[in-house]
Amino acid sequence: MAVKKKAIIMPAVIALVVGGGIYGVSQMAKSANEAMIANMKYSAVPAGMNDLSDTLSATGTVIGNGTVDVTTKLNCSVSEVKVSLGDMVKEGDLLCVFDSTELQEEYDSLKEQLDTSDKKEKSGHDKNARDLTSTENKKATALARAQRAIDNATKERDEAYDKYNKLVGEYNTAIDEGNELYDYDTAYAAIEQMKPTLKTLDEAVTQAQEAYNDTATQYDESIQSIQDLIDAEAYDVTDDGQKKLDKLSEQIEQCNVYAPQSGIITAMNVNEGSMPSAPSIMTIVNTDKTVIELTVKETDITKISEGMKATVTSKVLPGEEFPAKISRIVNVLTVDPASETSGYKVEVTLDETNDTLMIGMSATVDLVLNDVGEKLSIPYSGVFEEDGENYVFVAVPADDEQGGYIAEKRKVTTGTEADFYTELVSGDIKEGDLIIEDPTDGDLEPVEEGARVNINEKK
Repeated sequence: MAVKKKAIIMPAVIALVVGGGIYGVSQMAKSANEAMIANMKYSAVPAGMNDLSDTLSATGTVIGNGTVDVTTKLNCSVSEVKVSLGDMVKEGDLLCVFDSTELQEEYDSLKEQLDTSDKKEKSGHDKNARDLTSTENKKATALARAQRAIDNATKERDEAYDKYNKLVGEYNTAIDEGNELYDYDTAYAAIEQMKPTLKTLDEAVTQAQEAYNDTATQYDESIQSIQDLIDAEAYDVTDDGQKKLDKLSEQIEQCNVYAPQSGIITAMNVNEGSMPSAPSIMTIVNTDKTVIELTVKETDITKISEGMKATVTSKVLPGEEFPAKISRIVNVLTVDPASETSGYKVEVTLDETNDTLMIGMSATVDLVLNDVGEKLSIPYSGVFEEDGENYVFVAVPADDEQGGYIAEKRKVTTGTEADFYTELVSGDIKEGDLIIEDPTDGDLEPVEEGARVNINEKK
């Protein structure tokens, strides 16, 4: 039995020893792990207010607000240039002057010829006007005379018809009454005798009317003939000679070239004493507003629209941001032969003009696709999931002699995500709290609740 008892006791002692060894090793491993974690530096980002708006970035060039080419059709040399490349001009400023000497000489010579011709035309016009008045007066006199002939013929005819109708009336009344004393034969003979006369008088009236119409027609033709001459004179005033004179006058006026808009001279193709080298003698870019032109890819063009907000930055003004809006979208696909890339031209206008951003400078434009604004947010790299919930580790300064930070696990609810941050909807997190990045699946050992950690704070 003693042996048996001994045999039973010995394993218990061994187990106790082994158990103590396992506990000691575990404690040693934990201490080593904590020491290793404490010696590691985890990156941490403070929670804070950040703009979580969804943006689309592109690089563009400052082009100003509208470009105007100053052109000319004059075939003259330039006598004076009033501006230089890069000058600022106002609308209406004199830009350059063309030599108008030959144009003016041609104008003066033609004007003298036309003036002499005008005097002759005026003399002829006065005669035609007198002839027109005289013919119109003659027409009135002749028509009045013809009308009197009509009136006389009509009166004579009407009187004859009255006598005829009276006699016929008497004849018929006698028949109706059976008047045996009435001289029917004599009355009938008189009636028959009057009929040819009535016919002759009717014809006289018709002839008188025709004579009136013929007279009116003859005089109207004469009047129209004279009027045609007068109308032709009016047309002659604007003949080829006058048109050429007007064109010369216009060209002389164009010899003084004025700025069609305010802006900066960005190109010049004109020199004093020489003919223009191109139809466009100058280019003026309006600088009333600062406009940036950029190219947006086909895959992104449907995401934007005119009026959308944008933010503009430039290397020449580090640290500065300029609010802007999309002012124009050119709905035509363009291809850049140099880079063999395609896209759509988009213009963005700064809310306020900035003279420092000069024509031709490059700028970066962030187009705001979804304007969320500033929200309390944390780095989404610090969020990890556990049992269907989201958590972060907050590095809290240790309140002991060892110093460093203690990792505290806190539950969070997130919302809108941006490129780096995610919105903090709820959770025991305040602005400035240090959120440890990649606490569970980074290159360093996983962070544990309550572990002492060293951190490298990112700003």
